[in-house]
Amino acid sequence: MKNLCWLSIAFGLVVSGFFLADRRFTEVGLIGALICAGLTLGLGFWWFRPRPMWQGILWGALAQPVVVSLNDQMVGISDKLGLTHLDAAFYSPLPEETIKLLGVVIIIAAFGNVKHPYQAAAIGMAVGLGFDAMENVPFILNAAIDNLDGDLWGAIITGTGRILTGAFSHALYTGVAAWGVGKLYAGARHGYWQVAGFWLAAIALHTLFNASTIIAGDWPVTILLIALITWTLVIWGLRFMRKQDRKYTAQRSEIAQPAKDPEYSS
Repeated sequence: MKNLCWLSIAFGLVVSGFFLADRRFTEVGLIGALICAGLTLGLGFWWFRPRPMWQGILWGALAQPVVVSLNDQMVGISDKLGLTHLDAAFYSPLPEETIKLLGVVIIIAAFGNVKHPYQAAAIGMAVGLGFDAMENVPFILNAAIDNLDGDLWGAIITGTGRILTGAFSHALYTGVAAWGVGKLYAGARHGYWQVAGFWLAAIALHTLFNASTIIAGDWPVTILLIALITWTLVIWGLRFMRKQDRKYTAQRSEIAQPAKDPEYSS
């Protein structure tokens, strides 16, 4: 399974190379994209402490260009089926959440020792964090070129908007989906059904976020509301996972302690 993981990363490197080579950019746009990616990763490491995998962040970052081509195919399929009105769900949530969750499964099978769902969720958040960082790059590069008020203003506005409204949105989605994988590895009943359920929950969250950006042109307050909900869920999720970590660590330490001899116990 480790060979499959490294093969996937190598494939992602090749696709990412072609993906980025075709991008037009200005120096200001490139600097802005690198700053935004650096802030996302820096804050992610500070808040999430993603473990155990830098492989997760790398996998997520390299999966993003691969998913772009899949998204294009999904748009073509939805157009042929007359489902253009479902683009918010069909265009990106389905392929993106599927590919990211596949990365979580591969990484856990190759490197992880998952005994509790929160451990799988941490790997999922690492994958999502890498995806978040890479996804911002083409948005900022394009905005710097297309903005009529100048490349600097385009990079600032787009980078700020991406961070404020969804800096860790993919970390949230993939963390939710990976919780189901963790339940399976931890031996929960109906584990495969739970994998499917949490995967669908991640798609639903992603779809709601995308839908909010589509209707934000008519109701700008919508994007602020969805950003508030996203950040609330991210912060709650972090607090919940840290609580689970402390609880699990305490349980492990109790198990590891040797039993007291009743003759000398008080």
